Amino acid sequence: MELLTRSKYLVSRSGEKWSERQKNRAKILFEKHPKIKETHGLLCSLRSIFSSKTANRDDGRRKLHEWYGNVAACTSREMKTVRDTIKSREEHVLNYFVNRATNASAESLNSKLKSFRTQLRGISNLPFFLFRLVRVMGWMGHPPTELCQ
Repeated sequence: MELLTRSKYLVSRSGEKWSERQKNRAKILFEKHPKIKETHGLLCSLRSIFSSKTANRDDGRRKLHEWYGNVAACTSREMKTVRDTIKSREEHVLNYFVNRATNASAESLNSKLKSFRTQLRGISNLPFFLFRLVRVMGWMGHPPTELCQ
């Protein structure tokens, strides 16, 4: 059990970034738990698809479909769930290869909006809400009147 606890950080990183001590721990872990080794290999191969600086949308699609085949041959139910999730949103996922951007900034903004709305305990006057939102968040150069119309 201690081996699994101490290996949590280890399995979240690529094998290239492991120290010698981590490599030894991984060897022991993977001998005792081959399913973890299989899953780690699939995650590293998925990570490498998205870390390629030259891959375009078509390359990404081709590599993802190769990865789907590798996952189909594995025994991990969790990896098959990951594969199915990516497959169901493949067109959106492939948009990453267009300009290497994610929707993290949009998600962050959405979180801030929800938090602000919660502080106000609901919205009764939308124009005033937008006005306050612009003032509090320092909206990206748009004057408040432009957003409140």
